[in-house]
Amino acid sequence: MFCRAGINGCRRFILSRSLSSTAQRNVKVAVLGASGGIGQPLSLVLKQSPLISELSLYDIVLTPGVAADLSHIETPPKVNGYLEDGLDEALKGCDVVVVPAGVPRKPGQLEGVVISDIKWFRFHRDDT
Repeated sequence: MFCRAGINGCRRFILSRSLSSTAQRNVKVAVLGASGGIGQPLSLVLKQSPLISELSLYDIVLTPGVAADLSHIETPPKVNGYLEDGLDEALKGCDVVVVPAGVPRKPGQLEGVVISDIKWFRFHRDDT
């Protein structure tokens, strides 16, 4: 009798947790290319998300200004802007990395060639 009640109680707990309407808000997102024509509006949309706790913006120019503009919006995510030498710091502890960065394609050029031409495009792995 006791074991059966324990199992049912456990099932109720699991069911109540899976149907919970509260979202966990501890996701750090990095946007690489945050100063561009796609990166700025994307960063604005991400700043308004209740699921994100920190937004890390990176680009080779103008990123601190974009971060300052977004920080004036009264939503919970903390915003940090990093320039070219701050890529490692921008990616530290990130859960999601979005890369809207790139260069315009020349006529007839394939997308894969454009990505390989970006000099600062590197993959990082956090081993901690």
